[in-house]
Amino acid sequence: MDLISISQDEKDQVRKHYNINVTQIKEDIDLIREWLKKEPHLPQNITDDFIEKVLLRNKFRVERTKQKLENYFTLRGNNKELMSDFQNIVPTKQTTTFLPMPRLTPSLERINILKLKNADLDQYDIYKVIKTDLAIGQLALQYDYAVGDRFIVDFEGFTLGHLTKFYPVPLAKHVTLFEEAYSCRILGIEFVNLPSFASKILAICKMIMRPKFIEKMKIHDNLESLHEVVPKEYLPSEYGGTFSNIPDLLKKWDEAVVSHYDFFLENYKNVSQEHLRIGKTIANEAFGADGTFKQLEID
Repeated sequence: MDLISISQDEKDQVRKHYNINVTQIKEDIDLIREWLKKEPHLPQNITDDFIEKVLLRNKFRVERTKQKLENYFTLRGNNKELMSDFQNIVPTKQTTTFLPMPRLTPSLERINILKLKNADLDQYDIYKVIKTDLAIGQLALQYDYAVGDRFIVDFEGFTLGHLTKFYPVPLAKHVTLFEEAYSCRILGIEFVNLPSFASKILAICKMIMRPKFIEKMKIHDNLESLHEVVPKEYLPSEYGGTFSNIPDLLKKWDEAVVSHYDFFLENYKNVSQEHLRIGKTIANEAFGADGTFKQLEID
């Protein structure tokens, strides 16, 4: 996939980063396939390439990868309301932007831009935002081979009115699905253009995110500060970068999403079959034992 480009040299560097080779990866995949045979509720038709991508996002730890595969199929299956309407996802027509940049940084990170595209409060729908993000996140899981993700979160145009639509429960689902089901490795969260009510935004972040992610947040007062973390060569022109502008990059994502409609249709069906499960679901912090989301208690 050209929009998430990975050269063979970069792939080799990522494997070297984790001190693993092709033979070891194949052995790990075989171990996971043997485990899958004992889990009749999980799909058996996944590719070696997909298993490798999940291994990568879990630092090639086999037991952790098994748990994340369990999460991937179970949590998606139990939260189908966030996995629907993919045929209506057109990145250039969304009120927000989720844009993975095309090239890896020298440290093998994928830079992702999150920002408002249309500040019209009446058109802002947190559920549409989440569905779009999850669809693009699915493509990233399918094709990327980065060490991890760094997010630039731009609050330009963001108002208190938008904040009132930041419903904590769907937001927490969003964050947890990315971490627990999609195995997203967040290396850093770079805030730019924070408004005067930044403390309220950060309070919500602390409510829905784990402390280890809060520690990875950094506030940038200017582009010079951002460039100390992310070189200009890996940023769009809106942030002083040498890439083309965000609208042009998003147009290419329109084509990518549309061309994957059949993939989304089949992939969203490829979930846990609970009637075949042997034993109980393993619960995690955010989801109950049946894979449904626990309600947050909000003051």
